[in-house]
Amino acid sequence: MKKALPYLLLVLSSIALTSCGREQRCNVPIGMTNFTIEPNSAYYSGLNNVGGYMYLTGGHRGVVVIRTAYDQFVAYERTCPADSTSAVEVTSDWGSSILECPKCHTLFVVNADGYPMDGGATACPLYQYSTAYSGGILSVY
Repeated sequence: MKKALPYLLLVLSSIALTSCGREQRCNVPIGMTNFTIEPNSAYYSGLNNVGGYMYLTGGHRGVVVIRTAYDQFVAYERTCPADSTSAVEVTSDWGSSILECPKCHTLFVVNADGYPMDGGATACPLYQYSTAYSGGILSVY
């Protein structure tokens, strides 16, 4: 019985570590992103107003930048966590508050840090890039 005790403890430890409080790992491919823009300029007219958005190059499948307040922006990787061959898009039904994968139809909520709505094909959120806005310049990295 003494020889079986270490094996029993090892098995129980493995079960406990894999079943409690572990976050789902989301292996979403992302690319290097480091750019600055002037969102109030005519060139970025899609970002001139609150609720505006633009698709920009960078990342793995592109970056979507959304103006959530006069001086606040969010930037998400467009690669869908459920289907890495697809790029999410802003849905016309919900405005810029919801992004949708055209292949798996998962809806991601912008104001909830890119987490999917219930019933989607994944529990993983969109990858969110860091943003900083100062002096009329937006940095996305």
